[in-house]
Amino acid sequence: MQESIIKSKYKSFKYYTIGCVVIITALFGTLELSTRLISWIAGKGFTLSLHEYDPLDKDVTGIYQWHPFTGITFKPKVVFTGSHPQQKSKAIIYVDQHGFLTDGNILSCEKSADEIRIAFIGASTTATINLSFKENWPGYLGRLLENELPDKKVTIINAAVPGFNTAHSIANLALRVIPFEPDIVIIYHLYNNLTAIKKNETFKPDYSHIHRKPFGFYQQPNVVVRWLNHSMIFVRLRNRLREIKKEKLKIEKRKEILQQADRLAEIPDQAIKTFEQHLRSLVSIAEAGGAKVILSSFATLHNPKLDYSNKDVIPQLSKLQKEEIFKVLNFTPGLTLEAIFEGIDRYNEVIKKIAVEKKTGWVDNAAMIPNKDRYFVDRVHFSRAGAALMAKNFLPTILKILKQKKI
Repeated sequence: MQESIIKSKYKSFKYYTIGCVVIITALFGTLELSTRLISWIAGKGFTLSLHEYDPLDKDVTGIYQWHPFTGITFKPKVVFTGSHPQQKSKAIIYVDQHGFLTDGNILSCEKSADEIRIAFIGASTTATINLSFKENWPGYLGRLLENELPDKKVTIINAAVPGFNTAHSIANLALRVIPFEPDIVIIYHLYNNLTAIKKNETFKPDYSHIHRKPFGFYQQPNVVVRWLNHSMIFVRLRNRLREIKKEKLKIEKRKEILQQADRLAEIPDQAIKTFEQHLRSLVSIAEAGGAKVILSSFATLHNPKLDYSNKDVIPQLSKLQKEEIFKVLNFTPGLTLEAIFEGIDRYNEVIKKIAVEKKTGWVDNAAMIPNKDRYFVDRVHFSRAGAALMAKNFLPTILKILKQKKI
């Protein structure tokens, strides 16, 4: 009798537990579906955008892989959806079998007789994964070249990887790009190098002082969090709470941040020399591989020549420029705002100096792209209009080099 009562209670508990699980699952599933439908109707898409994920969320780790010499690269043959918080539309991004961004074409190890190969070295401002391959500036430039050279096969090798600085790109160019025999190598670098400058860090020319862990390494979250990271409700609530905390922190620390304590007020000479050495190395590697080089100054949303300490300057900025000022400081915590913009100016001078001395191609995009919202989605990344203008700015220099090489 007692045994049957125990069995009955166990059975009731089992059904109760199963019922609760089913109800909770159904409720959560309904909420998740409703959230996604509302997001889709609002034009934000049925799925989460890439920029909403954490670095270790599966949708992010699924597109990168470890590399022994560059730290990370894109995984071969992956397809993912690129996005940006300041951009409504998304973009389908394709990676080829070598880990380069592509339009779907297969990059052969053997170069054909009528083929022109243009390689691009840089970071997120060159990868431009908020735009499709044909809309980002390397891909758009490829389309312009195809129109100008209809009897040639134009191959674009976009080897840029978000987060890279010149130290990463030295290995990237030498080991991953040069074996494909590019005719021209375009180098677009600057911004990420400024993060190597820290007030209380001993500066090292290989930037190892800012890469104490393998590049791209993050502490794995627990199993529950990894499972919840697939939920739009969880991810958006998590991100919203973070935004609220950041806003609160901004208010609490605004005075401290604006006073810019614990930041260097000028660029150390060693940092300038290292940037110059790295660029010279990149040029030498490209030329040793038989390629011509084009260097470009670095374009930004903000005019680095303005005096941002002048109280009359800030009110004249656009809404996006005002929002991105704080992010400029946040991205480069080792420097004051004045030092950051001084660094952009001085590094651009170094790029031009090397272009003149080494007689490379030179495109002054910092001067040719207006510091306006239309051309940027944030402080340094390009909109469609900015990417198109970048491509058009490079075209005459490329055609001139190809003519000189009689290709």
